[in-house]
Amino acid sequence: MARQQAPAKKATVYRLSRPGNEPLELCIQRKYVENEDDFQMRDVSIGGTESLLITGKISTDEPRWMPHLVSLVGHNPTLKNLTSAAALIVPLQEYDYALTWGFGHILLNPLFLDNGFGLRFAIRKASPDQVRSLTSHTMDTLARTARTSVPSGASLDAFGVEEIGEVISRLVGRISVSGLTAAAGKADSYATVRGADGLSLPLAKSPQNLLADLRYLHDTVENEPPAKGLEHFEHTRPLRPGAPEIDQLQRLLSQALEPGSPLIALTWPAEWQEGDHGEADSYKIRGAGAGREEQPDELELHHLLQPLSHREASTRFDALKRITVQGLNSDGFSISRAIHGDKWITFQIDNEGKRYVFHQGRWFDIGGAYLDLLRQKVEKIMAKRSNLLVSDWPQEVKPKGNIGVAVEGRYNLLVQHDDPRFLRLDTKLLYTMQHTKGFEVCDLLGPDDELIHVKRMDGSVSASHLFNQALVAVEALRRQPDTVSKMQEVVRRESEGKRDIPDDFQPTKVVLAFGGRPATPEALFTFSQVTLARCAQRLAELEVELEILEIKDTPKILKEDLSLE
Repeated sequence: MARQQAPAKKATVYRLSRPGNEPLELCIQRKYVENEDDFQMRDVSIGGTESLLITGKISTDEPRWMPHLVSLVGHNPTLKNLTSAAALIVPLQEYDYALTWGFGHILLNPLFLDNGFGLRFAIRKASPDQVRSLTSHTMDTLARTARTSVPSGASLDAFGVEEIGEVISRLVGRISVSGLTAAAGKADSYATVRGADGLSLPLAKSPQNLLADLRYLHDTVENEPPAKGLEHFEHTRPLRPGAPEIDQLQRLLSQALEPGSPLIALTWPAEWQEGDHGEADSYKIRGAGAGREEQPDELELHHLLQPLSHREASTRFDALKRITVQGLNSDGFSISRAIHGDKWITFQIDNEGKRYVFHQGRWFDIGGAYLDLLRQKVEKIMAKRSNLLVSDWPQEVKPKGNIGVAVEGRYNLLVQHDDPRFLRLDTKLLYTMQHTKGFEVCDLLGPDDELIHVKRMDGSVSASHLFNQALVAVEALRRQPDTVSKMQEVVRRESEGKRDIPDDFQPTKVVLAFGGRPATPEALFTFSQVTLARCAQRLAELEVELEILEIKDTPKILKEDLSLE
């Protein structure tokens, strides 16, 4: 007896949003539409629905690696790369659905792609206990991407995914195909789906059944909630290069690039966080225009924004990308490469009912449900207040005679001056086997050996760097054997022998001391909230308490001898 053929075959389907009554060929990149030698388009009917088919080949005269091969063997073989591609565009309700085979996905116009469509279907149908692969991106100062696979399938717990601070861009899992042609009347029929921007799954071979399958996909994404345990996967997503929102967002960012903008904060690039740079003693800034080169001791947001203030708003972002910042040590030697200016800022804006964040040179769409969850976590963290009493944050006379907020280093000196139970340790680096270029263990060591980290939250600086510093210090003291002895040396030296820490010292409390604004979630940019939530979770795992301290401002002026007037 002949084996009955399956009614469905695996294909990859994308969803596109074509504007108005424009022709279907708008869904195809123009260069393939115009390449009539290699690509052919034809109108086709799928179950009575007027659709568009494009097929063709992508070829190269020879592989790009051919010159390397020829240089080694002295012989030029005749080789070509030839790849087939096909895409079938089927309009359905307000969207177009594109089935692709071979390299058909590269034919599609990225401006109209519904990014994350496949993922949204997968999280509504996949079993939380049968996830086979996840691709995640860390929403943090470290821009990490990880793909974790469990070929036999596992629960989400096996993948270690966090609700806060991680974006899922791809999910592979098992789903019931009930409702799809692939079920063919079977009660318990399952298939593996791959969901990202596209969706790979079995789709019907017959035109009428294909339309029914596409309607099923459409109804699932539009009307069904995510499966229990997978809800937070669609709270936020990174925007792909070429996403239609980016042009407008880029214009809004360019307009906001001016001194005093409340939408922009200084942040530290992923490359800086990933490297073992140590603390910079100064920064070399180039490309700010007119051949200027600055070398400030402290990098501040105005160093990046002031050179842009005289430019047309539409050109500021491109000008920012031409500025570079390079860290220098106390001897004037480079401790980092020259990093472009756009990697040093965080920008967030609410536009058309959504919040978008530009961070590490990348755009993110952050959903309302995610923001609610994040706010709840940060409020809980900030409710744990410290009982420590510290000096108010004064003003000081700046180099040009202006009056402004005292710099952080001078404030820390004031706290130590006013209350000798506090020991100032900022800029006093610990050089260990793990951190050969040094790191700060804290800004102030408290009366009971609390590790106190100080930062002003006045809108000009992202606090993410501070939270990571706090975590690095605790992990080093807990995990790296030579760190405690190095800290003992620094504490004895800076206290002139009046203070010591025990040989078995283990940090039990971290205090984040904020000045400039009330310590509330609103005082932190979205990505700083993410980093704080992740920092708090990790400290809890290490059994270290996290407390928050608000530093009040005072109009009094700090004099050279640390007295106030």
